[in-house]
Amino acid sequence: MNNINHEEIGFMKFSGEAVPSGIIDAGTAGMALVGLDEAVRFFNEKQSPEFGKLEYQIPVRTTEGSWIAWVLGTAGTGVGVFALSYLKKAGEKMAENDFREVGLKDVLKKSVDAIQCLVKLVKHTKRSRGWDTQKVLWRHNNAEIGILNAQNEPIFLPVEYLRWYLSLPPRLISKITGAVAHQRTLSIGVNRDGKFEEISVSVEEKIYFIDDDVEPEEDYLFPELKHGEEVRLEGRLTRGNASSNSIGLEYEGHVLNCIPEGGSIRRFKPALFLRCVVDGTISRLSKQRMVAEKRPTIVVRNIVPLERDDQYELFGG
Repeated sequence: MNNINHEEIGFMKFSGEAVPSGIIDAGTAGMALVGLDEAVRFFNEKQSPEFGKLEYQIPVRTTEGSWIAWVLGTAGTGVGVFALSYLKKAGEKMAENDFREVGLKDVLKKSVDAIQCLVKLVKHTKRSRGWDTQKVLWRHNNAEIGILNAQNEPIFLPVEYLRWYLSLPPRLISKITGAVAHQRTLSIGVNRDGKFEEISVSVEEKIYFIDDDVEPEEDYLFPELKHGEEVRLEGRLTRGNASSNSIGLEYEGHVLNCIPEGGSIRRFKPALFLRCVVDGTISRLSKQRMVAEKRPTIVVRNIVPLERDDQYELFGG
């Protein structure tokens, strides 16, 4: 493995007034990097199940300015590998099996491309899953499939990408977009023939990436939040649903359902996508009223936005 050089395959970038001089808090950066790592590994394994059996590292380099994490591949003589710490024998094993003619750098690049394409699909359809796969269009000898949005406008993507997306683990992509905030935009870039093509996600679009309707994997989420307990929780309002009269509160990596103590949830609309303090009562009453819900619901009395210049309060009931 001589003459190995790192090549910038793609990037994850946060920019905006909330990212002064490329500075970002460790918690936010860590969550986004973990999400990126998990997403790349998922798509690597989709290209070859062998990746699930190997231990390897995905190298990332951060730079100043807007906070950027560069995803690095390696190029050089012999078998390409993700990092110098990636076992040479593992690289050779992969080359013997699925990738005789394709370097592992290309596998990694395809995974980053799949992440970017997924972002495009979610933004286009405003859905993180559950796309309509019956009413579709085809092109390029059925190598690409067109998924329609609510306006019947298609977005085309490789058929194999869509197959991968249909088996996405819950909240895989929302771990990356979870760091999007007011005045902090996410961009995913891919190197295409030496030029980087990027797609961005704003705080207004963040709602499309949240799988808050997916059944949680936890046995019992936040057991310290007991039924009937009065609470003050700090988090970010992520979505509003007038038909169900509910809003979502992003709290410690999860989205909790919130319903007003009285009246319509519409009065909290000015606080959407802002960091807030929510006052309310915990409810764990299940639909069957026999067992406690695994995920708590907040019956909201008051919401105080923390990111508005005027710092006004929104009072319920």
